Amino acid sequence: MPPFWLLQTGGWIAFSVAMALSRLGMYPLVYMVATKTLLAVLGVVVSLGLRALYRRLLPGEPGVGRTIVVCVVASYVAAAVWTAVYNVVDAPLATAMLGRRIHVDNALELLAGTVYHAFALLAWSVLYLAIKHQARLHAERERALRAEAHLHQARLEALRYQINPHFRFNTLNAISTLVVEGRTDEATVMIARLGEFLRLTLAGEGVPEIPLAEELDFVERYLEIEQVRFGERLRVRVDAAPGLASHRVPALILQPLVENAVKHAVATRETGGSIAVSARRAGDALVLAVEDDGPGLGDGPPVARGIGLANTRDRLRERYGDGAALSLEAPDGGGLRATIRIPLAA
Repeated sequence: MPPFWLLQTGGWIAFSVAMALSRLGMYPLVYMVATKTLLAVLGVVVSLGLRALYRRLLPGEPGVGRTIVVCVVASYVAAAVWTAVYNVVDAPLATAMLGRRIHVDNALELLAGTVYHAFALLAWSVLYLAIKHQARLHAERERALRAEAHLHQARLEALRYQINPHFRFNTLNAISTLVVEGRTDEATVMIARLGEFLRLTLAGEGVPEIPLAEELDFVERYLEIEQVRFGERLRVRVDAAPGLASHRVPALILQPLVENAVKHAVATRETGGSIAVSARRAGDALVLAVEDDGPGLGDGPPVARGIGLANTRDRLRERYGDGAALSLEAPDGGGLRATIRIPLAA
């Protein structure tokens, strides 16, 4: 699609040509070209001013009533300015090219010119807002498609990086140990947990978002499996503020953060560590945090550049634009806190 400024300029040129043709034979051609070129230039300048005004007064998706009032008032005010400037500049052109002065005899003529130009500006306003709305819908559609593609990529990465042979071996080894020790009930529970974990990971519904309650349930099931491996070395706390369970979040968005916490704060330390997962409201945002008491960013691998975190940032950016973010910070008591901010639906 051509740039809007090109469409706008072409539109005003077409408008001035139509005006000139409607009065062909009434005035000399040279004068018609000069005065209608002036008309087109003023139309471009005035519409640029309206465009800036609409961007300020009609951001996002404004209501129909507000849009109508703003467009009508702005178009008539701009048309009055347009008509006044046109008459002032056209007067010396008429004197030089026609040998006579053109003047407005009464206020009714000036009003008629203003109304005529106002209709032209209203038509331009409708076209501008329609193009803007269509562009916004197209951008949202593209963003949704990219978010869905990232979801599929996240599922593949969950299989590759999270359900890796080492993890499966440790899980099955823990189950076999329980069986050997005669703790069949616990082994049965572990098999059920692993099956549910795999079911959630491999779910093929393709939905880009799930309720927060389901996301936290997935995290808890993953950590329950890890607790069999590490026993008392892994201490877990999951806390969600009331009223947030139904808010939708990107599927598997917490998994890379939790896995990093297990890997760097628990698996590499003989004494193990603690992992806290929380969800709370902060103004108009949902804040999800995964905090551990491990070595933090100072020691160990550069987790801030990990594949999982990079993928999480990409998914947030594609789904919410600049409205969401992932940040890493070191709490006062040590360790690492990974925080996700997601805009709450209005």
